[in-house]
Amino acid sequence: MTCPFSEKECNKTCPLYISPDDLNEFVVARLSSIGVMERKNGMCSLRMLALSQGRAIFENTKTRG
Repeated sequence: MTCPFSEKECNKTCPLYISPDDLNEFVVARLSSIGVMERKNGMCSLRMLALSQGRAIFENTKTRG
């Protein structure tokens, strides 16, 4: 993923990067079980927020039908 500020790859050198090591095991397990992040790979925090909020909206939205 590209960092939105430096337009370089978002990795450990980017301040927005979140490593699974930065989170506790429960959070990593929960986020990976719902498809927000991978257990072994980190990601850009902005992407994580977007995926998490998208998942919350999906789970809490009722459609007419």
